Amino acid sequence: MDIEVLLKDSWNIFKDNIIAYIIGTLIVILGSIIIVTIAPLLYGLAYMAVKGVKGEKVEINDVFEGFNHFVKSWIFLIVAGVLLFISYMLLVIPGIILSILLIYALPLLVIRDYSAIDAIKESINLAKANFKENIILFLIAMVLTAIGGWIRIGSVLTTPFVMILYTLGAHELIGESSKRTEIEGELE
Repeated sequence: MDIEVLLKDSWNIFKDNIIAYIIGTLIVILGSIIIVTIAPLLYGLAYMAVKGVKGEKVEINDVFEGFNHFVKSWIFLIVAGVLLFISYMLLVIPGIILSILLIYALPLLVIRDYSAIDAIKESINLAKANFKENIILFLIAMVLTAIGGWIRIGSVLTTPFVMILYTLGAHELIGESSKRTEIEGELE
């Protein structure tokens, strides 16, 4: 996994659909005020990232795709949340390790239409097999997320970017190439 290429490709996907990603993220942030919409809106943001990675046009309405998977998105959020809560309660290090192992879970839930448990299991297996690279990817994502949160409005930029980054990583690890990679490969 070439992290520099992942970052570059993530940026290109983000900037090609920047308005849709920003407005979609604002919808997620504002919609999360109503607790019941958190899980489907996060699913929708992952769906937007998957569409972008596939080279498809990302639309603002894509953020609402999660409502078609309402129960699955909530089961995923509850299971992942409980696992993370327990691991962080065991001290911080197990929580950080599990956080790294789960970076691909939400993208896999969308990409492969998995159940919550299957997405979590495959994310753990993929991340364990490439643990060093995933630590670096996780740290980069955390720094970007911290900067975005610190600047307040920056979260609307860093949140979709990180989702695209993790989605591209998942695509690479499961052996699916993104549309952008296929196009660039043909040009060389």
